[in-house]
Amino acid sequence: MQIRVERLREALKLLQPIVPRKKTRLQVLTNILLKDGRAMATDLDLAVTIDLPEVEGACLIPHHQVLELLKYVPGGEMLTIECSKKDGLVLSWDGGKASYGAVDPEEYPAGPSVSEAKATGMLEGDRFLPALTTAAEYCSTDDARPVLSGVSLSFGETIEVAAGDGFRMAYLILPLPFPSELKAVVPASFVSVLSDLWDKLPPGVPLADSLVGQVMAKRQLELTLGDTALSVRFGRVTAVSNLISGTAPNFSQLVPQEPPLKVRVFAPDLERAVQRVKQIAADASGIVRFVWTDEAMTVSAVSSDKGEVEVQVPVQAEGGPGRVAVNVRYLLDYLRGKQGLISMGVTNSSSPVLFRNGASSPLVVIMPMHVNWDGESAAEAPKDEAPTESPDDKSEDEEPDESAETEPPESDSEAEAPEPEKAAPKARRTSTKKKAAHQ
Repeated sequence: MQIRVERLREALKLLQPIVPRKKTRLQVLTNILLKDGRAMATDLDLAVTIDLPEVEGACLIPHHQVLELLKYVPGGEMLTIECSKKDGLVLSWDGGKASYGAVDPEEYPAGPSVSEAKATGMLEGDRFLPALTTAAEYCSTDDARPVLSGVSLSFGETIEVAAGDGFRMAYLILPLPFPSELKAVVPASFVSVLSDLWDKLPPGVPLADSLVGQVMAKRQLELTLGDTALSVRFGRVTAVSNLISGTAPNFSQLVPQEPPLKVRVFAPDLERAVQRVKQIAADASGIVRFVWTDEAMTVSAVSSDKGEVEVQVPVQAEGGPGRVAVNVRYLLDYLRGKQGLISMGVTNSSSPVLFRNGASSPLVVIMPMHVNWDGESAAEAPKDEAPTESPDDKSEDEEPDESAETEPPESDSEAEAPEPEKAAPKARRTSTKKKAAHQ
């Protein structure tokens, strides 16, 4: 077969996130399958296919070696690909050639597929995929809680998009109809691959009868949902992923009722203030404190070793003065790239903190960090990861909380929606999952 170098190079780059970068037990996965007008890669949990009409027959190409080679071959060159048991895989172009050992294409696994489709629908990709990408930032990385490592989707007249790791969550309802009322949990890794492909190889805008219609036309993707897998197709791309089994928490019930205390602040102002106290906060269990009146808010961090720093920012408060403490890393993750006004709402200093940033952005809930406001001190908590509680790791200064559960639920499906305003550990970030099991 013959193919232009730049075409094959583009396909290899698009498939790069799926190909294992390190040694794997199934070495055949380090190859790309060229077969019947397509280029395909899979890691067994997900598969991506790029339409490539120039491909004839079938052969396997060692991904990393060939991609490195083609960096130094002019993109306009025609590449001839020949594969045989005798000569192996031979790539040749004007002025050079490269040879590799041949691997039988029949050894390449098929990857996941939607065997029995429950429903198929067209969705506005420029709204659906960014929502998934934002929600995926709140997924858990804990292998012990697989159902929280994906984005939860509820389809119907609207699409509910949600994700959470037990200490923070994002929730958004998209006004995008789907033919059936179905639920699915999509791996965060698949969301990342989809977003990357959409940015690099988006579908064309559909033709319209008028210039205005053409400008207003939306780029669409086709989503097919089965019992155990989900398929997304747009332009030249088809991506399929196994779904995460299990029942996700009822995220809609985790969103607090409208908090009585609200404070509105410009996102860049708040991010700068948090950045200024970050160093001290990192030495103080990651705690950033907020205390506000009607027109101003004090952002501060206190460390017994490094002292105290505080910054004043102008705000608009509703419901009176308030205060709350939040983990600095979670807060900066949320503020990154935000513009315009942010609304931060609480019921009291022990309740979940509800963040809003415009109607098109997800609602974000971050569990508070509990501090001794009177003595301006806080019990220790892990700085770099979400803490877990046990009777042995309580600080001498913290008050015992008999409502806190020390044993996790037996499965993620047991994580029911808590009412966060109730029980809360005194000197730890509060886990929504533990609260759910308690209730």
